[in-house]
Amino acid sequence: MLQANTKWQMKTQTMKADQLASVLGVSPLTAHLLMNRGCETKEKAEAFLHMNEDRMHDPFLLHGMKEAVDRIHKAVIDKEKIIVFGDYDVDGVSSTALMCETLQKLGAVYDWYIPNRFTEGYGPNVNAFQGLRDGGASLVITVDTGIAAVESVSFANEIGLDVIVTDHHEVGPELPDAKSIINPKKKNCSYPYKDLAGVGVVLKLSHALLGEVPKDGFDLVALGTISDLVPLVDENRYFAKRGLKQLGLQKRAGLRSLGEVSGLNGPPFSSQDVGFGLGPRLNAAGRMASAKPACELLMVKDTEEALVLAEQIDHLNQDRQETVERIAEEALKSVDQETDVDAVVVSGVGWNSGVTGIVASRLVEKFNRPAIVIAQDEHGVGKGSARSIPGFDLYDTLSEVRHLFTHFGGHPMAAGLTIDTTHIDELRRHMNKRVNETMTEEEFIPVTHIELSLTVSDVTIDLIREVEQLAPFGMGNPKPCVLIEESKIIDKRSIGAKKNHVKMQLADDDAQLDCIGFRKSYIDDQVSMSSSISVIGELETNEWRGKIKPQLILKDAQVNGYQLFDVRGKSLASLPADVARVVFTEEKKQQLQRLDTESTIIRADEADSTMPSTCALVELPDSLEEIEALLTQSSASVKNVYVAFQEEAVSYFMTVPSREEFKWYFAFIKQKGPISKNELTQLEKYKGWSEPMIKFMTNVFRELEFVTIENGLINIHHAPLKKDLKDAPTYMMHQTRVDAEKTLLLSSSEELKRWFDQQLKRKLPEREELLSGL
Repeated sequence: MLQANTKWQMKTQTMKADQLASVLGVSPLTAHLLMNRGCETKEKAEAFLHMNEDRMHDPFLLHGMKEAVDRIHKAVIDKEKIIVFGDYDVDGVSSTALMCETLQKLGAVYDWYIPNRFTEGYGPNVNAFQGLRDGGASLVITVDTGIAAVESVSFANEIGLDVIVTDHHEVGPELPDAKSIINPKKKNCSYPYKDLAGVGVVLKLSHALLGEVPKDGFDLVALGTISDLVPLVDENRYFAKRGLKQLGLQKRAGLRSLGEVSGLNGPPFSSQDVGFGLGPRLNAAGRMASAKPACELLMVKDTEEALVLAEQIDHLNQDRQETVERIAEEALKSVDQETDVDAVVVSGVGWNSGVTGIVASRLVEKFNRPAIVIAQDEHGVGKGSARSIPGFDLYDTLSEVRHLFTHFGGHPMAAGLTIDTTHIDELRRHMNKRVNETMTEEEFIPVTHIELSLTVSDVTIDLIREVEQLAPFGMGNPKPCVLIEESKIIDKRSIGAKKNHVKMQLADDDAQLDCIGFRKSYIDDQVSMSSSISVIGELETNEWRGKIKPQLILKDAQVNGYQLFDVRGKSLASLPADVARVVFTEEKKQQLQRLDTESTIIRADEADSTMPSTCALVELPDSLEEIEALLTQSSASVKNVYVAFQEEAVSYFMTVPSREEFKWYFAFIKQKGPISKNELTQLEKYKGWSEPMIKFMTNVFRELEFVTIENGLINIHHAPLKKDLKDAPTYMMHQTRVDAEKTLLLSSSEELKRWFDQQLKRKLPEREELLSGL
């Protein structure tokens, strides 16, 4: 048995899907997926499938837009020096690049500035503003940042530096005293769509400034929108869809070079290419050092310079990956030292503050609890990132203890903060208290919503292309999760440099499907090849040497019923350490206890003939009846059984005398008796019988009282009774041992699994009587 890590919830298809399919002229499958996305009418569905510029809202509906446009136009006309002040993530650098290109089109005098994460922290700061003012700037436009910069903007006003804030993050209780604030989340903003990314807000400002949409910048808009994980619906869906097409034209030298360095297939590009290929690499620059090369890459024109920058960023990304793995491992160890936590709050001295968000996401993935990861420096300052789970508003919770932070911002699912390390314990207590008060145990179990139930045979290239009509996928428009139940496994193995991923091949009838699960190597360890497995995941195509095949990206897996792991012929050291070893004799138990002091070793009869739910049968029983009784008693509780049976098949390969040979030997003793050991040796040579065979027949005769053995001499019993060979215990023990060896040792894995299936389906008579009486 393998339990799923999440609750699987299937979205059922209704008759309305068939009606919508008929009206739209699409398949019921596509209609079903559209309805799951709220497209229940023809108009909504067509708008979703065929996004165009009509989906864009008037930029002047954003509160503060007119004031911002007027001030920027004045600065352009008067040749004032304008500074674009950005953030160091992908949304921030793409916003910076788009704003700079807009100012260039306007003929402005401009430059850009992105603070260093490690020396300046997040957002506008007093020292940066002073330096910009000293450099001749009179207007700063913040992009993807600034909504919480109350003190910094106040200082800017004092030194004669005007500030326009464009942002999309949650709005705090106090707003900066800026010349204008453009943020769709402002309470007094009537803009109809609230979930723009920072680069989406910049696009609206650019549109208002230029009088037209800067279509050549849609690749930047897609890059920031997809990477910032905002919902890909409404305007964002159009931005992403249009931007991916623009990205496919590969007109931007920097992104073209980064795609080559990253090994991305394309064009065309998907949201996955951005989210898992381009985005993390651009993010790596700001996480590991400075975001400057990432921003330069987006605006560079020279191909050679673009390639140098792309390679630099790719190396930073490799460093980022190694750093994440190290800190995640240390963070997990510190979590293990905590007990009864409702939220995970961990900190470490010397951790890289640039990757705390990634590590926090890893912790959320593992524990399904809100997580905060804080990097401490030698001065007692902690810079942290927080990530949440559905149902828990992280921003509101942290807002309740704003006094603990020197800097804070974010939204319900993610936040960033700076804190004095002496306040970390208080933060931890607050988080645990709020999670305990607002979340139930049921809510701690993550839910995976499944949209399609398929067989392996159903998964075709045509099906995947049909599903792709709903792309681009992302937040608010997830890639459909599919379920494939009770499939046969024909291959599975751990892959990757650290063997932490799994690759499987599933089959039904004549169809096969490749599956890959990232950081899911436990499936290789915990699933038997003989099991039928149910999996959920996302479909995609995989191209290798010109051949395109369907592929499933695994999200979760489960095996119903017990599993049989065939480890015959392998060392007991290969067994999981926490699996109890089951033996049938005291001698074997004591032998194993001398060799292995760590494992639990029990005799089959010590637990009222009931096996632990997961155990290893390490000793071969003398008869099938012993193990049959054990299995039938335990049928309700058995989950996983490892069969080792570490003994050689001896009885099976021993030549069993025929009845004629028994008769001949008896007649020989009767004629020649008493018989000595030397005479038996001569008999071996004369008849070609083995010594074990003669001993076997002698013991059978002795037990049947056909012969006597005195002083090493064998003689006929003075009054033998007529008995059958089966009346001799030695004869019957040999037969039962042969049956046990044949069934348990010499069978194939498939044969052994069928035999175990039969035994576990049986019920004891008293259990049947109990059930019949209910």
